[in-house]
Amino acid sequence: MASANEDLAVVWGRYAAGVTFDALPEDVRRVLRWLVLDTLSTTLAANTLGVGIPQLLSWARSAGGTGEATLLGLGDKLPAAAAAMVNGGMAHTLNFDDTTAVGSGHLGPVTFPSAFAAAELKGGASGQELMASIAAGAELMSRIGVALKRAEVDYTEAKPQPTQMPGFFASAVSASCMLGFDSLQVHSALGLAFMQASGGRQPVLDGRPAKAIYAAFSNQGGMQAALLTREGLLGDCDVFEGKAGYFPTYYGNAFDRSALVDRLGEEFFLLNVGFKPWPTTGVAHVFIAAGAELHASLDPKEITGVRIIGEPHLASFCEPSQVRRNPQAPVEAEDSVLFTTAKALATGNVTLGDLQPTPEGLFDAEAVRIANLITWEVDESLGRSGIVEVTLASGEVRTTRANNAPGHRDAPLSDEQRTAKFLACAAHAGTAIPEPSLREVIDLVAHLEDVPDVRVFARLLTGA
Repeated sequence: MASANEDLAVVWGRYAAGVTFDALPEDVRRVLRWLVLDTLSTTLAANTLGVGIPQLLSWARSAGGTGEATLLGLGDKLPAAAAAMVNGGMAHTLNFDDTTAVGSGHLGPVTFPSAFAAAELKGGASGQELMASIAAGAELMSRIGVALKRAEVDYTEAKPQPTQMPGFFASAVSASCMLGFDSLQVHSALGLAFMQASGGRQPVLDGRPAKAIYAAFSNQGGMQAALLTREGLLGDCDVFEGKAGYFPTYYGNAFDRSALVDRLGEEFFLLNVGFKPWPTTGVAHVFIAAGAELHASLDPKEITGVRIIGEPHLASFCEPSQVRRNPQAPVEAEDSVLFTTAKALATGNVTLGDLQPTPEGLFDAEAVRIANLITWEVDESLGRSGIVEVTLASGEVRTTRANNAPGHRDAPLSDEQRTAKFLACAAHAGTAIPEPSLREVIDLVAHLEDVPDVRVFARLLTGA
């Protein structure tokens, strides 16, 4: 139990150093299994489809160094920090990774890559160790998001990227747990992570290709923080609340402290996570769901007008309008509510192929036509719900509202849908992976707590 004024980094150092699999409730264990399978899915698909990944791979491979950890789906090994960086970049680049219902941030891409690299670095680890390590980092990430959301007064984009910057802390904690750190060492890793933490949102708003790999930096910094701590460098400081700490520096000290300490180890905020059925920003999902529902009852060619209404965050994914209506690259399309809603209206779905620069994908004439018809409005009272209204050539107007899209925490994907997503993503892996190996991975993740050494995943996911 934390005292009212105890340093938050001390609290989290103590908590993370003591996390065990046995202390995790079954509902948390279930979500962790889903988180691992989902992160493996998106990582494999990005082997060949990920924006920014060829450049990241080229740099990391040319830098050289001792092969300590595996690039999943590709097979070669790099130093642990570099492997965590590349795998983290791949896990997020397609925007197909997990999302959160309360707060913000992607949990898998900033916890699993570092925990897995640390497991390989130390010569192996059990599934239970992996689950506990991911849980600690994901819980910190989740609670930071909720602490900030509760204190948010007016929405603004002028803030750190909500996965990248706190992701440094989550990555450092997950790696530290895997390496068996004590509370002081975890505290030190948090301080060293803070020294590296970054995450300006402008590349996201401008839709630049580099935004696709922001989770790579979180893993690189978090893993380096753990490795430096292991070498004896201490960075323990008042990370979160000091005069120059995280919350005072970036948020004017506006955060709900109770979200970071209350019932820690008893209540798990990571349960707010959801898993995407579509490879786009989560903001688009309610509109995709509404568009797909409308598609089932109309002829897309009859659409003459479309209006969408949603939360204030919608604006960031509808502007600049020319790019959002006519994306020329996957990184532009996945963050476009206009184009992805149009795809759902035109085809009833949004797939990885739909976001590739092909005649059937980004340049599908019907989807582009509809995207250029869409107008959008903000209604703060909707929360995270979304409304899609279409006008047909006959003058008829049809409207659908979506509250919780498939994959949301309150509308979870089925086991069959998770399996289908994994197999579809694995088809794009950098090496040909036999189906029996893929099926074995699915079974092992379903019983992750019984896996004696998680390095088996590196072997199975490189075609071995």
